[in-house]
Amino acid sequence: MKAFISVDLEGLPGVASLTMVSPWSSQFSVASKVMTRLVNATVDELFKNGFTEVLVADSHGYMTNINYLELDSRAGLIQGYPRPFSMLSGLDKSFNAVFFIGYHAAAGTIHGMLDHTYSGRVFAEIRVNGVRASEFLINTLYASEQGVPAALLAGDEYLGSEVAAHTPWVVFIPLKKGISRYAAYYPSIDSVESRLRIGVREACSRVSKGDLRLLEISKPYIVELSFRESLIADALEALDLFERIDAYRVRFKAESARKLLGVVEIAAYVGSSIINIAGNIK
Repeated sequence: MKAFISVDLEGLPGVASLTMVSPWSSQFSVASKVMTRLVNATVDELFKNGFTEVLVADSHGYMTNINYLELDSRAGLIQGYPRPFSMLSGLDKSFNAVFFIGYHAAAGTIHGMLDHTYSGRVFAEIRVNGVRASEFLINTLYASEQGVPAALLAGDEYLGSEVAAHTPWVVFIPLKKGISRYAAYYPSIDSVESRLRIGVREACSRVSKGDLRLLEISKPYIVELSFRESLIADALEALDLFERIDAYRVRFKAESARKLLGVVEIAAYVGSSIINIAGNIK
């Protein structure tokens, strides 16, 4: 069996500050160690419970967070940014399940630690068919379209309600709880690792029993993008793909999760560029 691990950073314990989330941040090395340790625990449990191949997608920021020299040598690794389909680059129908580690709350979540969806600089919120969507929800929809079910989600406690509402077959393991945008609570790393290993074992059991399902949402997907800067909506309005809602929001339709995710990625790139341009106008 083949497992795909997509690992983010803001939903990991030990991460509660901007000083930890980028390579030039003063405490980034701590976050990297936490990520590498918990990924290794996940990989180890997967091999102990029936999986014979594991691919890890380093999926935060510039996507070069895992210490390659310390990664479990049984796992393959995808790193680097930008890349097609972002956090799920490399996923195809040959995989049996997806394991999401270190995922954070969706943009717009009260008290969500560093809450955002794909780009905190660009999007204030993303909604799909009227539902506030996290990276977990959109990525699960994309994986399901490939025929690969989500088996486990480990991250910010605020994601639990999303799992209960949309993917109740997914094993959910809270790793931390946001107190504010820049504060969080988490138990000891040993406790977290133990809890994560138990969750991975349960997820593997559900894979073996065929208890997982694919996420299905009615089509076409109506996707609403709320931007932090109205100039982004001004720029995207020129494309027939987008319908302007108000100063900060546009809407588009997608018949596939592939298109949904692809358009969100492009909008993030455009939005980030426009923010940079606006910042350089003097």
